[in-house]
Amino acid sequence: MFIKFIIWLLWRFNLLICSTLKYKAVNEPSGQSLFAVWHGQTFPLFYWARHRKLCLLPIETWRGDAIAYLAESYGYRSIRLFEKGTPLERSKNLTELLKAIEQGYEVPLAVDGPPLPLIHHKAKSGILFLSQKTGLPVIPVGIKMKRKIVLPWRWDRYEIPLPWSEVEINFGGPFVATQINASEGLEKEILRLGGEYQSGAD
Repeated sequence: MFIKFIIWLLWRFNLLICSTLKYKAVNEPSGQSLFAVWHGQTFPLFYWARHRKLCLLPIETWRGDAIAYLAESYGYRSIRLFEKGTPLERSKNLTELLKAIEQGYEVPLAVDGPPLPLIHHKAKSGILFLSQKTGLPVIPVGIKMKRKIVLPWRWDRYEIPLPWSEVEINFGGPFVATQINASEGLEKEILRLGGEYQSGAD
């Protein structure tokens, strides 16, 4: 019961902050896509992306419970992933995910997030594999928060925008999942799109 209360508080905190933010989306795609983001920059996206048909992939932990609650509260679908397990066990999640994509859902993936190892701004290749399986384009997304706090003790250096801050969401062009060194190229593109916020920016 205590964990459920904490999760509810986290959702209310997210809603309270994000409902005050001044969002600006640049080059947002209109078609069904896979979105590559950094784990530490997801806070403002839960609220903003409500107009899109998203399926989130929280892992089977209490932290994943919090993400799943956020997803359901904002009208998204969630498919739980095993943090550990055999390839066969994990493939059951993949089958469910592919069915959701066939139903028109889009998938945002924190490309430096679970499973292990967790390395700040080091992209894994899972989203590229998913693109090859589904034919959907990978769209890198960079987030700029003009005023924010950073949690330096977390591996992802999680960023929380301050109330009434400006948040710019920059969408890149479709990323080619079959090219050599694709993960490295994806990292560079997300970093380029989400570079340091310029105080004189519009």
